[in-house]
Amino acid sequence: MRRQYNALQCYLTATISAIFLIFALTCDSFAYADASHGPDTEDTLTLRGTAPTEGAGLPFALDSFNGLELRDSVDEDGESNGLELVRRYPNAAKALGNNQFAQGELDIGDVQWFYLPHDVVNGKHGPKGAGLPGYMNDAVEDDQHSTRELRKRDGDFSKRALTTVYLSLTTCQKPIANKTNPRDEFSQLQMYVSKTQKLQQPGPDKDDSQQVKHTAVGGYVGITIDTDSDVFIGVAAPNSTDYMGSYKYQIAASIDDFFHNIVENDPNLLFIDADVSAALLVTNNLTQSKSSSANYKKWMDLVPPYTMFAHNINDTALQGLEKSFCALDELSQMGRISNSTEVGMTSRGLGNKPKEQFYITGLNQSSSYIGLLAMIGNSTASGNGIVGGGGKVWKPMNFTTKTDDNCAVLFNLTFCSEVAYAVPSNPKLSVDKLRTIYDDHAAAFYQNFNYSLQQTQCNASQESMFSLAVNCDDCAKAYKEWLCVVTIPRCADYSSNADYLRVRNADQPFINGSSLPDDSPYRKVVRTNSSRNSIIDEKIKPGPYKEILPCRDICHTLVQSCPSALGFGCPEGLMMNYSYGHRNSNGDITCSFLGAAYYLSLGVRLATWGWLFSLAVMGLMYLM
Repeated sequence: MRRQYNALQCYLTATISAIFLIFALTCDSFAYADASHGPDTEDTLTLRGTAPTEGAGLPFALDSFNGLELRDSVDEDGESNGLELVRRYPNAAKALGNNQFAQGELDIGDVQWFYLPHDVVNGKHGPKGAGLPGYMNDAVEDDQHSTRELRKRDGDFSKRALTTVYLSLTTCQKPIANKTNPRDEFSQLQMYVSKTQKLQQPGPDKDDSQQVKHTAVGGYVGITIDTDSDVFIGVAAPNSTDYMGSYKYQIAASIDDFFHNIVENDPNLLFIDADVSAALLVTNNLTQSKSSSANYKKWMDLVPPYTMFAHNINDTALQGLEKSFCALDELSQMGRISNSTEVGMTSRGLGNKPKEQFYITGLNQSSSYIGLLAMIGNSTASGNGIVGGGGKVWKPMNFTTKTDDNCAVLFNLTFCSEVAYAVPSNPKLSVDKLRTIYDDHAAAFYQNFNYSLQQTQCNASQESMFSLAVNCDDCAKAYKEWLCVVTIPRCADYSSNADYLRVRNADQPFINGSSLPDDSPYRKVVRTNSSRNSIIDEKIKPGPYKEILPCRDICHTLVQSCPSALGFGCPEGLMMNYSYGHRNSNGDITCSFLGAAYYLSLGVRLATWGWLFSLAVMGLMYLM
């Protein structure tokens, strides 16, 4: 509403304005309208007075107000409302918006400045979006706005609550070494933060009592501060004589959550297996909901929400930038590339709960990689204006491809649907052909077993049942799981020296045409000169390889789950050692079981893999 002035009000306000003018002239701080005073992103603290002569505009700076100045205030109709006191920001600084990232390029030794105005700090929160389905239960819990809305309502009173501001910086590109062997790794970017008007350009060599310094780790800085006023930020590239060029980076501020996110304590990614050019990985369980629940179905029906990156550890392009989504996106060798990464939702393994699966091809033989799970944006949307729109990166993990070309990763079988690992193969056979050979062979064995099971008293009364602890369904499940593990063995490099591996098919030549010496002991006994499954030697012909033996508990559980009339029994003594392996408590794969993944901790395996101990053995188990 436009203020109406009477004669007395006009006299008083004119007097006040004159006093201010005299004071400014005395302090030699007068500045005309066309004088330089910075970009002046304005945050107004109004001091009303007499409207000056039209068009005169009488701005002048007051040194004693420390960053504030008087300006002519004009309302939305273009009418002057008098003088108002406004805050000035440094010329070189760029304003940040809520959930808005800025890109920068910085030469070594330089500093760039940004600020988050207090009206953004105390402004409206951004929408979170739909997000992912519920985790660990059937209900989707979303009560995100209650406390924030209370905070904003509290802000209407005289005492305003503090706002948590999330600041994040990611390094997208690092400088290059100007020497063959630089003395040190490149210096990470530094972020200086000030909350005081007295230090609007924080950075090196400034008063540390008025600023806080944060150094990037892995190309990332993420901090929170509580404030209700402006935030001033300096991004500095430390001096170095060993490197040249520039840094590229993104910086963002939010009052909702980190725009760029990282997870430091969990890779959330499991390595299943690899061959010479491909690797299979999966996430942890994404929900613990029952398979009959609506939440479970939502997860399985999702467009895969995660992505992942793979990078050869011998390539240093990403060294020191592992926590930066933009660096991974620009510099990683594999990942987020449609023709090299096949993704999909699966419930195979680890409790048969929903997971996302990654099948990465185009890898190098006998090479080690870092794998990083990531999320584009917040899974619902990405980019400016989106809460969490800068993406999320999890802790790196390692995996290695195989050396020998006679093992191939196999998964998505029709009958043995839980099989997902490298199997004995031949590069002359396509994956589809390999899948058919193994799966059809196992399915034929199971059909014969099923005929025998139908002759037992499955539907009899409790008095006539073969067991009160298990039934025919348990027997059928245990037999199928045992059958798939035994007829589709897990393959390892022949060159591997791990003591839990067993040599197989030593009598055939290698893929390259060479053979083991005639006097090799591996060619003299059946358990090493042939495969456990004769169809491997006859139709696949992989040459010599090593097998990760099935876990012996699979054998024992089969025997316990099925009627004794079926005649199942486990070998003993040396025969057991030749045919079955031991589980390792450290989570490494030292024996084969369905759904196995490397580096599962013992606690995880015992908590979620109890169903695996319902496996075992029949007559074929004695094959070596």
